[in-house]
Amino acid sequence: MLLGPAEVGYPSPYRLGDGAIRILDQRRLPAAAIYIECRTGDDVAAAMHDLAARGGPLLGQLAAYGMALAAEHSAELRAYPRMVMLRATGDALRDARPDVASVAAAVDRCLSAWLAIREPGDGAEIAAAVRAVADAVATEANSGLGRLGRDGAELFTQPEGRPLEILTIDATGPLSGGPAGTAMGVVLTIAASGRPVHVWVTETRPSRSGTRLAAPELRASNVPCTVIADSAVGWLLRERGVDAVLAGAERIAANGDLANAAGTYPIAVLAAHHRVPLYVCAPMAAVDAAVADGTGLVIAMRPAAELLVVGGEPSPPPETDALVPLVDVTPAELVRAYITDQGVRQPPFTGTVS
Repeated sequence: MLLGPAEVGYPSPYRLGDGAIRILDQRRLPAAAIYIECRTGDDVAAAMHDLAARGGPLLGQLAAYGMALAAEHSAELRAYPRMVMLRATGDALRDARPDVASVAAAVDRCLSAWLAIREPGDGAEIAAAVRAVADAVATEANSGLGRLGRDGAELFTQPEGRPLEILTIDATGPLSGGPAGTAMGVVLTIAASGRPVHVWVTETRPSRSGTRLAAPELRASNVPCTVIADSAVGWLLRERGVDAVLAGAERIAANGDLANAAGTYPIAVLAAHHRVPLYVCAPMAAVDAAVADGTGLVIAMRPAAELLVVGGEPSPPPETDALVPLVDVTPAELVRAYITDQGVRQPPFTGTVS
């Protein structure tokens, strides 16, 4: 059910209350701030799958609260139907965004909280335990991204007589993770310190998330920015002075290969050619140490209509085929460093991520 329209602006990407999660529909931004009301874990999974919400840190939090909804709804059930509901909800949330490591990690944490209370257990106790995990996931994400922004900002020295020039892809600000954001969190921390910074924002097709989400967030924070066509990044790196590329990551393999918004890989190749360093900004929850390298990273595909339909009308002939990968894989050798909520890191990433 749609709520609103709310006042157009950039409030929290989700709100909790009255037995529901209200998710800010990023597909409608920046024209209107509309909230989608989710009363079940399946509702949350549908919103995630349909890209109403995006960004690994945010999706991890939503997955955790989706599990909390399922635990609440199953509180009065017997042990077996409760098990069916919780596992089915977990599967739906994982399947909604199989390319995002934080979703699976959040679901696993919530299921562990349930399993720690041996069945047949008290349903209210189980619901409270799962909700406590969800709250912890959100709190850890928000505090961790603050550290990520601070550590990232310290990496960059200020050029003499001009702003620091940063290139970003996709939406990596507060809408994608909370108060701080990932790659944009580094930028906002630099700007908050009084240092001049200018951001080149790739439009990030086909959803144009750079144009619709990242650029308005930067403007709202009084950070100068310029949107550039995805296809013009090579020109930009050759003709203009760019100091660094900052990108997020949906999932990072043990060797440092990473899946991120489609278009990250060609930007990384161009940046390497022009000797511009690429920094990946992501919480350690994005690391999947069970995946050895990029060949094991999931590439989620989107419907062809997201590329071929413009303004509600098909653009090419109806029989035209299209491939729309949501992410691509960038090899670790193209990355200068990984700016995380546990400091600036280098691969390999092994063992359990704390």
